[in-house]
Amino acid sequence: MQKSVLVELVRSLNKKEIRDLHKWLQSPAHNQRQDVIKLFDFLVKSLLQGDESVEKERAWAAIFKGEPYDDAFIRQVMYFLLKAVEEYMVFTEISNEKIQYQLTLTRIYRQRKMDKAYRQALRTGKDLLENQPLRDNRYLRYKFLLEQDYGQQVNIVQNASANLQETSSAMERWFFAEKLHIAYAMKAHQAVYKTAHYEEGILQEVLEHCVTQNLLVEPAIAVYYYAYMVIANPQEEKYYFQFEDLIQQSTLLFDPSEMRTLYVAAINYCVPKINQGRQEFVRRAFDLYRKGLEAGYLLENNQLSRYTFGNAVGAALRSKEFTWAEQFIENFQKYLYEKEANSIVNFNLSRLYFEKGDYSKAQQLLTQFEYDDMLFNIIAKTMLLKIYYERSDLDAFESLVESLRIYLQRKEALDPARKASYKNLVSLMKKLLHLNIYSKQQKEKFRELVMATNPLSEREWFLKQLDAK
Repeated sequence: MQKSVLVELVRSLNKKEIRDLHKWLQSPAHNQRQDVIKLFDFLVKSLLQGDESVEKERAWAAIFKGEPYDDAFIRQVMYFLLKAVEEYMVFTEISNEKIQYQLTLTRIYRQRKMDKAYRQALRTGKDLLENQPLRDNRYLRYKFLLEQDYGQQVNIVQNASANLQETSSAMERWFFAEKLHIAYAMKAHQAVYKTAHYEEGILQEVLEHCVTQNLLVEPAIAVYYYAYMVIANPQEEKYYFQFEDLIQQSTLLFDPSEMRTLYVAAINYCVPKINQGRQEFVRRAFDLYRKGLEAGYLLENNQLSRYTFGNAVGAALRSKEFTWAEQFIENFQKYLYEKEANSIVNFNLSRLYFEKGDYSKAQQLLTQFEYDDMLFNIIAKTMLLKIYYERSDLDAFESLVESLRIYLQRKEALDPARKASYKNLVSLMKKLLHLNIYSKQQKEKFRELVMATNPLSEREWFLKQLDAK
């Protein structure tokens, strides 16, 4: 029973839902069985007490005290309770979705040929749609459904004016928005999973039609048109700039979860540009993180992943926004998963101290923790290498270079591009150790090597060491 849909569904309920469901089950309109209520109360009590082993036999003993166990009957009670809970969930969902509620109401009035009530319900639905701020895919979908419903009423009221063009246009806008959204998702998936293959169908025709028919005035179409063009044409930076402008203009037009998708898409475009040495994108990435975090868009279920946390700190440090980075670590650590919060906070504090030149504090934090994440371990070891070199602790430097080389060799799961970058870093660190800093010829030769090495993280740091000596 503990693995049943019923138990999982009851486990997912919040306190308000539990209270409302109890009232729902007590209404004869929704439930006429006392054993269903008793089973619900038993499950709620058990799950609230943290009981993970909810057995049918125990439920039976609590509901039917002293009666011999009947597996078929308890399964029947479970079925009726599940159906009652599902009906409650569906009713609540529809009731909270006011426009969907009105659509259902218009259909009821239309089917009953109550023309006056129908027109009022339809008008209310359209007013609700236009008065709410969102202009996302759901807005276009509801706009189409409302027009379509009115078109069906024409068949009932013969003298009503046909709206076939309005219905067709609304349907096309909804379709184009959905097509572009999915096309972007496909392209983003392919960027991560190189072997993934998707048929694009009529995508090229859709892209062209959106431009020629001026459909980019529709926010839900425009954002995913440019999101797709950005990822499909990374060298055409004009698409990115238009996409970024659209995001800033769309704050109230999309819900937070969709804004998160858009912000992540923009940030993901900036990252390879930064890796290519395009410093102007460092600031753009930082501004995206700052605005996205302050608005709550980059939180997911009120949680912040360690990667987003670290990337935000990294963007701030590259932009020399040390005060913001410090305040961010202080104010946003509460959104990290509790079990990893301490390590992540200390890791990022060490990065902050390093960039501020407080190598002692940075080193203390870096040697205090072992991270279970490969990338974090590599970044931590890289920072320690830089600290050892800048503090002229060359024995520790040489030992750690070799340690990092072996670590990279063993980590087969590391992304090949990152692995290549860090292998190049290890190779240059070895050469840096034996570089005669007083030889202009050797320094220039090393500089040329640094500039020619790709991929490479810490390129700026290597060049800084040459200029500092």
